[in-house]
Amino acid sequence: MTDSASRVLICGSRRWPWPDTVTTILDRAATRHSSDLVIIEGAGTGAASAAHRWCTDHDLPAWRHRCYPLAPTPGRRARTRCWTEAERNQRILHDEGPRLIIAFHENFHPHHTGSTTDMCRRALAHQIPVWLVPTADPDKGMWLNPSHYTTPQTGHPAPCQDRTDPQPDTAAPP
Repeated sequence: MTDSASRVLICGSRRWPWPDTVTTILDRAATRHSSDLVIIEGAGTGAASAAHRWCTDHDLPAWRHRCYPLAPTPGRRARTRCWTEAERNQRILHDEGPRLIIAFHENFHPHHTGSTTDMCRRALAHQIPVWLVPTADPDKGMWLNPSHYTTPQTGHPAPCQDRTDPQPDTAAPP
């Protein structure tokens, strides 16, 4: 692990229907960051599964493919205490130090519960930029910011406003 590594955490919907979108964005990140790219993911279904497959297909070594499954790996002794998703999210942010979160979620809403919402909220609290990809189009996305989580709910507001310009002092979208 080096300080110059571009550490990107991939999270998202367990039912993410467009794995090719994840592949396209990771291909772009690999082109941009080359051998400095480190992918962090939760080895789940949906978006995490697509990221895991991309890392496997590209033969990333363990130091560049950081994988955090909730369940123990088959054949390994189970932990005495399993993590909740929120505990795992906090552990990943603390242990891995991602510099960018890319969240793939087709129905993201900051006031709903769920692991993706939790990860994005925690990342923003740690001042880690979060890029949300809500559709199959890898060129459509938006920066999340803490105000998405603090704005009072009235009815069913739009989850976020499109924002294609990067926030100050953050990386451009992948």
